[in-house]
Amino acid sequence: MEEGLHKNVRLDVVLAILKEADPNLHLDVKNNFDDRLRLQKYVYLIQRLGLSLGYRFNEYLRGPYSPDLAMDYYAFEDAVKELRTEHKLSEEERRIADKLKGVMKLSPNELEALGFMLMKGWLCDEDVLVNVRFNKSHLTVEEVRRAMEEGRRIFRQWCYTNFTH
Repeated sequence: MEEGLHKNVRLDVVLAILKEADPNLHLDVKNNFDDRLRLQKYVYLIQRLGLSLGYRFNEYLRGPYSPDLAMDYYAFEDAVKELRTEHKLSEEERRIADKLKGVMKLSPNELEALGFMLMKGWLCDEDVLVNVRFNKSHLTVEEVRRAMEEGRRIFRQWCYTNFTH
């Protein structure tokens, strides 16, 4: 199913936010696993930043994963690849896009680490580096550190209150 038959409103919102955060973003979800991983983590973060899109995420091998999101981006893979959207951002969506600008520079492994620490509720823990590395030994200390720093930048208010997932 592709554009013209049905419009996917929540994916349209996601694409508008990502386009605002990084107009040069390229996501080839049909042919590139890392691009699918990145999109999964971006949407997870968008929802964690407070925008309810209705995607349910489960813990998976490489971090948070939503089967419904996968169905949506495969059905509209050309729109995803071109960041084609008609959605006009609200102020709240623009704020989220602004927060994501630093995240867009993270590698797939760093995004995996960030999604994992958020899903586990470990972002603000003193021993987050040890815990993530213990559970995801394929990630380097530097990848986990970069993810932690970016996560704490975005979610800093949560680290000063009770951070729960």
